[in-house]
Amino acid sequence: MKNSRLLLLFILTLFLIFCKKERNKNATVLRNCTGTYLRMDGKDYRVCNIELVSQFTDGTKVSVTYNKIEAFNGSAIDQSVCKMLYPSEGWIEVEKIR
Repeated sequence: MKNSRLLLLFILTLFLIFCKKERNKNATVLRNCTGTYLRMDGKDYRVCNIELVSQFTDGTKVSVTYNKIEAFNGSAIDQSVCKMLYPSEGWIEVEKIR
């Protein structure tokens, strides 16, 4: 019984460590009047903390570490300057980008 609890705890720990974020994913920076996005595997994700992406121009290929998030209070909250709808897969918070 004790061994099965330890095994379960170990598996849960591994799950939390490895499934929390994507690591070093290749992406393309996209900018338009609705915001800043990263395109990965043909899907666009809106960036909530745009200050980390601001040094990269539209179309730049980057390597990024990020977390998918549901809601945010980041710098992108007021970035949209047009009333167009741009389809995306949701919000991401960039941890590292190069």
